[in-house]
Amino acid sequence: MDLQKFNTKIISILKKNVLAIVLAIAVIVVVIIIFSINSSKKTSNPTIGYIGGETMGLAPSVPSIQDNSMPVREIAPAPSILPTASNGGAIQPKVIKTANLSITVGDVDKTVGQITNEAVLVNGFVQNSSVTENEKGQKYANIILRVPVDSFEKVINEIKSLAKLVEREDVNGQEVTQEYIDLQANLTHDQAVEAQYLELLKRAQKVDEIIAVRNKLDQVQGEIEMLKGRLRYLDNQTEMATIAVSISSEAKVTLPAEKWQPWEVIKESTKNLIVSLQNFVNFIVAVIFFLISLIPYLILLLLIYLIVKWLYKKFKKK
Repeated sequence: MDLQKFNTKIISILKKNVLAIVLAIAVIVVVIIIFSINSSKKTSNPTIGYIGGETMGLAPSVPSIQDNSMPVREIAPAPSILPTASNGGAIQPKVIKTANLSITVGDVDKTVGQITNEAVLVNGFVQNSSVTENEKGQKYANIILRVPVDSFEKVINEIKSLAKLVEREDVNGQEVTQEYIDLQANLTHDQAVEAQYLELLKRAQKVDEIIAVRNKLDQVQGEIEMLKGRLRYLDNQTEMATIAVSISSEAKVTLPAEKWQPWEVIKESTKNLIVSLQNFVNFIVAVIFFLISLIPYLILLLLIYLIVKWLYKKFKKK
C-alpha cells in the first residue's frame, strides 16, 4: 500500500514539472544545433594569413565567392625550406665574413698578379682592382677579392706571406642566421597565401571580385620577390667572403743625376734674375704713373684747403 502511494506521488510530481523538463530539453537541442552550424562555417571558410614585412597578421579582406557547384579544395601550404635537424642536423650558421689588409711589398705589380692568381685557384675572382703611382715613383694598389668562405683564412695567409710588412689586418664576421630563418619563414607563408589567392582568382566570376583578388595577389607576389632577392643576397654574401687589400711599395731612394750641368744652372739663375729686375722696373714705372694720375686730385684738395682757410680768417676778424 505504501509503495502504491509512493508511485502515485512520483507521477503527480512529474505531471507538475513536465513543462520545465520539455523546456530544458529544447534549450539543449538549440545549443547543439548552433554549435554545429558554427563549426561547419569555420571548416568551409578558412582564414587566409598574411605576412607584412616581418610580423604575421591577418590577410587583407578577400571577396567571398559563393559557388555551390564548385567544391572548395583545400590548398596545402608551400613546402618549408627551413633548415631542420632532418636535413642537416643543427641549423648551419650564416656568417658574412670580411677582411681588410694593408701590406708593404717590393713589387706592387707582381704582388697584384700573385694575389689575383691565388683568388682564381680557389674558385674566387677579383671584384675590383686599381694601381696608382706618385711623382716619386712609389706605387699603390687596391684590390678587392671574393673567395669561397672555406678558403677565406687560406687566402689571407697567402697574401700575408707575399708582404714584407703587414701594416694592418682586420677580420670581421656578421652573423645573419636569425634574419635568414625569418626571411625563409616569411617566404613560406607568403607562398601559401599566394596559392590561396590564385585559387580564389580561378573561382572569381564578377569583375569586382577579380580586381580585388588580383590586387591582393600582386601585393603578395611583390613581397615574395623582395624576400627571394634578400635571400639570394645573403646566400651570396655568406658563401663568398670579401677580402680588401691595400698594397704599397717600399719608398725608393733617388740618386743624384749622373751628369752635372752647372752651366745650365747658371743660365737658369741669370734668366730668373733678369725676370726679377724687369718685374721691379715695371713696378716702379707703375707707381710713378699712379702718382702722376693723383696730381689733379691733389690740386683740387689744395684749392679747397685755401678757400676754407680764407673763409675762416675772414669770419674770425669779424
